[in-house]
Amino acid sequence: MTANLDFSNVDRALDAAFRETMFLLGREFTKSITDNVWQWPNPPSPRNIIDSGRLRSCQQLTFQGTGKATFAWPVDYSFYVHQGYTMPDGTTIPGRPWTTHALARFNVTRTVGIIVQRRLGSNG
Repeated sequence: MTANLDFSNVDRALDAAFRETMFLLGREFTKSITDNVWQWPNPPSPRNIIDSGRLRSCQQLTFQGTGKATFAWPVDYSFYVHQGYTMPDGTTIPGRPWTTHALARFNVTRTVGIIVQRRLGSNG
């Protein structure tokens, strides 16, 4: 007696689910930038992070292989918006960590699981 098992469909489903989840997470990052949830020292507060729109529109997602992805916001001020900073006159600009905010709202593991189950069918 033999039992032949082929999990190649599972590998393909996992890779596709990871990629789809990363695109969905990218949308969550964008929503975190556009949502009026960020405290600000003067009105209006809370507010969104959009000033010129460059931060929101520059988001890049690259895949480095199976299960590896990098999000980037390649504008010169993205770090300062995310982490906050102190101006030369001593004024503190609060950080608006949109990545942390999005990851707190978006369950990556659950989303991958739902997509894998959908791709494999209820019986796997």
